[in-house]
Amino acid sequence: MFRKWKKYGCILFLLIALPYVITIFINGPMRLTAPDQEETEVHVQSKEDEKVWTLSLDAYGMGVLAKEIPMEMDIETIKAQAVIVRTGLYKKMSEQKEGEKLVFTDSFYSMDDMKKEWKSHREEYYEKLSKAWKETKERILTYEDHPAYTPYCRITNGKTRDAREALGTDQYPYLKSVECGADRDAKDAYQSKEIEGTGYEITKQDSAGYVLEVKQGEELMDGDTFRDRWGLASSCYTFKEGEKKTTVITQGIGHGLGMSQNMAQSMAEEGKDYKEILDYFFEGTVLKEAAEISGDTE
Repeated sequence: MFRKWKKYGCILFLLIALPYVITIFINGPMRLTAPDQEETEVHVQSKEDEKVWTLSLDAYGMGVLAKEIPMEMDIETIKAQAVIVRTGLYKKMSEQKEGEKLVFTDSFYSMDDMKKEWKSHREEYYEKLSKAWKETKERILTYEDHPAYTPYCRITNGKTRDAREALGTDQYPYLKSVECGADRDAKDAYQSKEIEGTGYEITKQDSAGYVLEVKQGEELMDGDTFRDRWGLASSCYTFKEGEKKTTVITQGIGHGLGMSQNMAQSMAEEGKDYKEILDYFFEGTVLKEAAEISGDTE
């Protein structure tokens, strides 16, 4: 009798399981993931003609990523930059005031720009771009359950800057000075530019060697403002005075805050993945999917 009921039980199980088995055979196993959400759209203003376009968040984010980092770099470096880009977009959305129309103005590459810039590498680079964006899908850096501030630069002077010194705030404790040994002898690390006038004096620097204050006569100027005024490559610089003009010698490319792309590339070449790279430059932040963070970011 027991064998008889066991036989009937097996037949019943097969009848119940058969449709599922057939479905797996036809469609493959189901993945335990959330259903696809409606694609977020954003408003983007072109700096060339000031027209406002509507793009998907992914299309715009990939365009920004394509412009911000060379596609020759390691895929893990590009992934780290992809998270930085996406975090910046979600941070702006999270800070949007109710009733206010948010328009993104960060420069980006359109598909035509990519074809023009990448030439014969356009298919290879676009595949790399897509891979980096998709494999970090929805992931952003957070601090205290909000999108973090994630600046970056191309090359530091050998160290990144501490935000408390550079920005005068304790708001970003995860932006600390870290060593970037690969940046010291990087290509284009040192540049020089001749500017008008003489009598410039550096009166204040931060602990990483970046200029905080410049004096000329009675005029005081913020170090980064001086950099922008003269279009200098870096906020780390020294002066060599001439008779009527001054030569400014810079070290690094960019403001020196956050992730150094060059150092990130060196870390990727040593086998570090994008999570390890981001943790090095933004220690104390947490990598999460955007849907996990509290508050509405749209």
